[in-house]
Formats: sequence, C-alpha cells, structure tokens
Amino acid sequence: MVGDFAIQAQDVWKRYGLPLRPWLRRKIDRFRGEYHADREAYGPWALRDVTFEVGHGESLGIVGKNGAGKSTLLKLIAGVSPATYGTMAVSGRLFPMIELAAGIHRDLTGRENIKLLGAIMGFSGQQMEAKTEEIEDFAELGDWLNKPVWQYSSGMQARLGFSVAVNVDADILLIDEVLSVGDINFQKKCLNRMDELSNSGVTVIFVTHNPYSIERICDRAIYLQDGRITAAGSPGDILNAYFHGAMDHSTVIAPKDMIAADLREGTGAFRITEISMHEVDSGKEIISFLTGDSVFFRISLDVKESVGSYRFSLRIVDPASTVISFVDLPISSRDSLVLERDSVLECRIDNINLLPGQYWIDLVAREIAGPVIDSVSYAYTFDVYGGREVIEQMEHRGIVYLPASWSLVEESAMAGERG
Repeated sequence: MVGDFAIQAQDVWKRYGLPLRPWLRRKIDRFRGEYHADREAYGPWALRDVTFEVGHGESLGIVGKNGAGKSTLLKLIAGVSPATYGTMAVSGRLFPMIELAAGIHRDLTGRENIKLLGAIMGFSGQQMEAKTEEIEDFAELGDWLNKPVWQYSSGMQARLGFSVAVNVDADILLIDEVLSVGDINFQKKCLNRMDELSNSGVTVIFVTHNPYSIERICDRAIYLQDGRITAAGSPGDILNAYFHGAMDHSTVIAPKDMIAADLREGTGAFRITEISMHEVDSGKEIISFLTGDSVFFRISLDVKESVGSYRFSLRIVDPASTVISFVDLPISSRDSLVLERDSVLECRIDNINLLPGQYWIDLVAREIAGPVIDSVSYAYTFDVYGGREVIEQMEHRGIVYLPASWSLVEESAMAGERG
C-alpha cells in the first residue's frame, strides 16, 4: 500500500522512556479488576492515534504549539525513533533536517561534512563530487568551507546542512524549523529553493513557526495538539484553527476593568484602562467590521501626573504576531493633547482593507525621546469579515485586500500608444 504514497502513518502512538511503569499499571489494574482498554489510560503519550497519508510530490505542513509532538512525528518518519504502536511506512530516499547539526561532524571542515552527509544519504564519493560545487554556491560560506565546523555559528551550520539537503536529489525532505536560524536573505533563498523542489515532485514535510511559509509551500497541513491530529485540510483552514487555539487571551483588557499597574512596564504617569472600537457614523460600539470599513478606537486613560510631551502608538498585529500597521499619534497633534486629568483618546482609521480574520491591538505610550509610560500587548481583539470578492482573494491569503480592476487591452491599441 505504501507504494501509492510517499509516507503512510496508521494508528501511530509514541511513548518515551521504559514501558515498565505503564506495564505495571496495567497489571495492577487487571488484578484489581479495573483494567481500561483505552490506551489513553496508560500514558503519558507524545503521539496519540496519528493517521495520515502523504502522496508522492505532495507538500505537507505541520503546525502546533511547543510540545504538541511535531518533532517526535518527524523523528518517526525519519526512522530514528520507533513507534510504540502502529505503523509508519516511507517510500523513497529521505533526507531529514530535523536537528540543526544532525549528521554534521564538528571536527571536520565544511567540505568534508558535505561528503559525509552525502555518504549518509547513500551517494558515492564521485557522485558527491559532481554536486559539491552547486552545494557550495548555495551555502555561500566561502573560505569557511575549509574550516572545522566547531568554528561555525548556528546560522552557518544551518546553511551547510540545508544546502546539502536541497541539492542531493532526495525524494522526501523533512524540514523542522531550521530556517529560523539563518539570516533573512538566506531564508528567502531557502524558501525559493523549496518552491522549486515542491514543483519538481519532491515530497516535503515542513514544520515552522512562520505560518505564511506553510501557506506558500504546502498543499495540505495538519494541526497537532497534545500529540493528536485535531484538524487536517488546506493550509489556510489549518492556520486559522491554529491561531484560534494558540493565542493567549489572558492579557486582553476586560471592559471597565483596569489591569494592575504593578503588572505593567513603564513610568506609570498614566495608565491605559480600557479600549473599545466603534462605528464612525453612529458611534456604536462594535467588535467586528467588514473589509474596507472605517472605525475609531476609544482609549481611556487614568492620568496620575501631567504629561505634555508623549508618543502614543496603536499597533495592529495578526495571530502570527506579524505587525500589520503602526498607527502613531501625529506630531502636529501632540501639543493639543496634553494630559492633565483622566482622559479619553480617540483614533480613527479609514478604509481598513484587512483580509478577513482575527487581529489584535498593542498599545504603547512613551515620553518623547524618553522612557516608556505604559505598554499593553494584546490589549484588544477584533474580527474582520469580507464580501464575496474578498473571500475569493482569501484563497491566496496575504495580509491586506487591494481592490483592483482588470481589462483586456487590444494589442493594436497598445501599438498606437507606443507610436
């Protein structure tokens, strides 16, 4: 059956450590007549009842919080750790990038490690010789390739390992969050290379904390929670489920409820006590709006001492903590907004073309060229909804909706313009 798939997992359970304790618990329960047929009763389990299939040439993203079982699952696929129950079958030559220094020998040079990694993959010295130049060009390590790896930074090790992984003609690539180590230019280069590999028929299993990379590279995704697959589907659907489950709402300000001052950073010259969102025309308080609508935010302040020179910023972030926009109090308005008593600031934002989804507001106040006065992360959350034309664009996600018009232009008309 696995020949039809690159990877096939069937009822996979994984438990670390010696099985003596669970075995004794089962024996004791049997003796007492309290035996449980459910495996859950005899954990703890790193993975529970994991079943999925990945076709040849398909790209699968895996998301989940730390400790969800993502790395454990990759280790089972790579064959470096056996399943406690169930079967994990793999068809094809596999290269696992599941740990930064996996297969790299610290005392060997970069070039020597390229040959070593190739040998681990089953390539002959002659075959690796033919690939070495391409690997070296991709890694961009220059003279460092002649130095032992123990002198490398973590980012340089990531360059070396990843450069081999994406240039040795593997059928299956396992990538586990190693892209977060390299610099931004190398990350872009890696993502472009993974695009090429996905389009060329290589099977990619990708774990990352950058959710938009999942959407860019993967055909499907699964969401792991406490070792169990709780959702599977398109990358967009799974990321929405992940964001909803992973976001901590504990810091959101409750209406009319002040967060204790000693729990906040800043001088405390004034404190933010409440934030609400309102319709522009009616002033009605709302918690959601349509893409393209205009709204204003009302921010209540408990002023302890007169503040005449300050900077107030409202930052909109998405569930991946990507900063969408930073809305500052204009310099021209600061002289007229001196704070001498408890006050309310209003901030109006017109034509908010955010794509549908859930967003958060961070609030930061600081003295001009001075210390922070008050700061609240995830002070407020709101939802954005969209009409049909916006939903259609959601297939490719992005961050903002840009209304556009399309038309066909006759070539003869263009020739006339050029003339």
